[in-house]
Amino acid sequence: MRFRLGLVLGFGLGYYLGARAGRERYEQLRGLVARTPLAKVQAAVELGRERLRAPEPGGAVVPPSPN
Repeated sequence: MRFRLGLVLGFGLGYYLGARAGRERYEQLRGLVARTPLAKVQAAVELGRERLRAPEPGGAVVPPSPN
């Protein structure tokens, strides 16, 4: 019950403070995101895809550790 109360209070406080920050802070954060170079984001996405890609057929497959 204490966890739920803390969670609700945390969300409420965040909403209240966010509403007080208003449009000016929103525009400030939006500008920060807009200045992020698209090339860096695309490179990060491509790296993630490469790491998640399954091994190609006929490639070496390492068996799982017996531990």
